[in-house]
Amino acid sequence: MERWAERQEVVSVQWVAYALRSQWKWVATGVALGVALALGIVLFGERRYEAEGKLLIESPTGVSLSSAAGSLSALIGGGNPDLNTQVEVLLARPLLEKVQQQAGIDEPYRDFAKRFRATALRNTNIVQITASDSTADGAQRLAQIWAQNYLEHVRSLYEQNPSTLVQKLSRELDNQEQRLQTISQRLTAFLKQRQMVAPEEELTKAVEKYADMLEQARNLEAQRLALKRQIDAIQKELQRQPRFYEATRNLAIPPEVQQLNTKIAELEIERSGLLQEFQPTAAEVKIVEERIAQAKREREQILARAVDQQFLTLSKQEAVNPIYQDLLKALLESQSNLQATEASLAVLGRQQAQFERLFRQTPDTMAEYADLKRQYEAALTVWTEKVRAYEQARAQQLIGKVSPVLLQPPALPDRPMFPRPVLTTGLGVVLGLMLGIFMALGAAFRNRALSNRWEVERLLGAPVLLEARAPLAPAHIQLLGWQLRALGGGDTWHSAAVMPLAAHAKPLAQQLASAFQNAVVPDSEANLPALPSPNGALTLQTASPDAPAVPTAERLILVAPKGYTLDETTYRMLQQTGDRLVGVVLVEVDT
Repeated sequence: MERWAERQEVVSVQWVAYALRSQWKWVATGVALGVALALGIVLFGERRYEAEGKLLIESPTGVSLSSAAGSLSALIGGGNPDLNTQVEVLLARPLLEKVQQQAGIDEPYRDFAKRFRATALRNTNIVQITASDSTADGAQRLAQIWAQNYLEHVRSLYEQNPSTLVQKLSRELDNQEQRLQTISQRLTAFLKQRQMVAPEEELTKAVEKYADMLEQARNLEAQRLALKRQIDAIQKELQRQPRFYEATRNLAIPPEVQQLNTKIAELEIERSGLLQEFQPTAAEVKIVEERIAQAKREREQILARAVDQQFLTLSKQEAVNPIYQDLLKALLESQSNLQATEASLAVLGRQQAQFERLFRQTPDTMAEYADLKRQYEAALTVWTEKVRAYEQARAQQLIGKVSPVLLQPPALPDRPMFPRPVLTTGLGVVLGLMLGIFMALGAAFRNRALSNRWEVERLLGAPVLLEARAPLAPAHIQLLGWQLRALGGGDTWHSAAVMPLAAHAKPLAQQLASAFQNAVVPDSEANLPALPSPNGALTLQTASPDAPAVPTAERLILVAPKGYTLDETTYRMLQQTGDRLVGVVLVEVDT
């Protein structure tokens, strides 16, 4: 029964081709019906003409519909007239009812509304309108009435209460200006309190100055240590001079030199700060460098006078040692430089402390400034959008929401849109062909004649073993034996009943049964191999539909003339045989 279930689910392509060839009359009948239907529609169908026009939807003051509508809609929370909105206005019921009254067409509104179609052309500001009627003049007249009524309707619709939007936007603009002014005052007071103009830039410059101070402090500290080591070395060398040791130890640096060292340190720090903002060749930097050079020259003169006076006193007592005098000058200069370095370090330390206090306050200061700045920028953005919306509303108040223009008046159609002879006939042929194919396949499915191997496989689910005339040649019988062996004869089954389905097929059935009696095939061909019998004998028995006794056989082989038609009873009985039906031998009958 598995073979029957599979046959019901699978249809052979070859059988479909055979069925269409054999049932060509049904196919031709379907095509003829389709062509007749198409010709009937073309000749007797109601004509429909369509008149087309185009409307240009201009935006106010040259602003594109997409941007103006989008920003204004985001602010006031309402819709804006874009092309899709105009399409809906064109198809609104009040407008179409007015068109129906002026046209004088008496039909239900639902049917009348189907006459009109509006489409927004992509990537343009143009709307295409289409009106249909049974006559070309009627279609043109309908389209003209529709376009004129739309132009009047849309202008009156958007001019009914234009001042409401302007007043609303004016109030919102005043409120936003007050809020912007409040935030601006808070931001100004904050900057005055902190004594700032541009906090981000000032913070960046402060960080750079602090880094320079750290570098200068490291350099001065290294210089201080070097001077100390130099002073120690000079003092050790002076101790080795025997004569003027005591006078040298009591020599002190004049107070004028200490004041000049402090002044030089402050000027050096001032010069470093100016180099952050100006070029080295700037006038401000040159003035400070000149002051530094003047202070250094004054310091050297004071030190020289102090040394000369000291040695003048000593020279009155004893002769002066030149080496001792040079070492004493070097000692005074080193001590002066050390004092200047320590003064510079002290000034840098005070300035570093000021910067560190500033940096500790910076996070809170910058957070407050960022919050105020963010509020100010947000308020300014909203205020700008409000001003733009207000100006657009003022312009719309003067010229209307949109300005539709009849770009292309409806023209008189030169041919009907329905029916179209070529298209209608082509569709009729296609539909008729499909109908004819279905009728042909239906007729082929109802046919139960065993005409060829495709019909045998479709009806019985068994292969055609042989197609020949009676009597069979020995070569045909030998090949049939090989076929039966391939189908399991002598292996899974050993006997089969040969049943003729008609009287003139009975001699062929008897010939087959006698040829395979006791598994011996007489008169075998010399050029064909002998029938092997490895798993047992293969015997065929004659079974007649009108025989009184039923032969005992494991399988069934049918012998039927080509074109034999199965009746309902035989067909149902053969269906119950299932896999026991080995195949069918078709006998060609002389006509």
